[in-house]
Amino acid sequence: MAEGLLRHYLQQTELRDRVEVCSAGTQASQPGCRPDQRAQKVAAYRGINLGRIKARRVTARDLVRSDFIFAMDESNMRDLWQLSLPEHYDKLSFLLSHQVGQPLLEVPDPYFGSAEGFEGVFQILDAAMGDLVSYIRARIQ
Repeated sequence: MAEGLLRHYLQQTELRDRVEVCSAGTQASQPGCRPDQRAQKVAAYRGINLGRIKARRVTARDLVRSDFIFAMDESNMRDLWQLSLPEHYDKLSFLLSHQVGQPLLEVPDPYFGSAEGFEGVFQILDAAMGDLVSYIRARIQ
């Protein structure tokens, strides 16, 4: 959902052709699979298509070629630190750390819960995207 939302927000800015967005998991257990149907449904209800996104595992190459790497939770961040070289540590941050006034640091994982959990995570991510786009804009211009 985060990838789809960030793409959606960037499409509404002058950054749409300057920023490439992709997502990868640190524990991607089902590479090549589409997002959970519950996530797709929540996003589609708001006009965001997640159907082309496929699960994959983050690679060392991702960490080298990316300008920004946003972790969803502490476990992701630990895994990313282990994969990264020290010169890439400054690329790593929690996605929610860029939202002004956000008390949460971690995005909850709704996978083992109900459809309502996906709705809640969508709302958390949606609220964070404006500030995340501002953060990206400030660093690439």
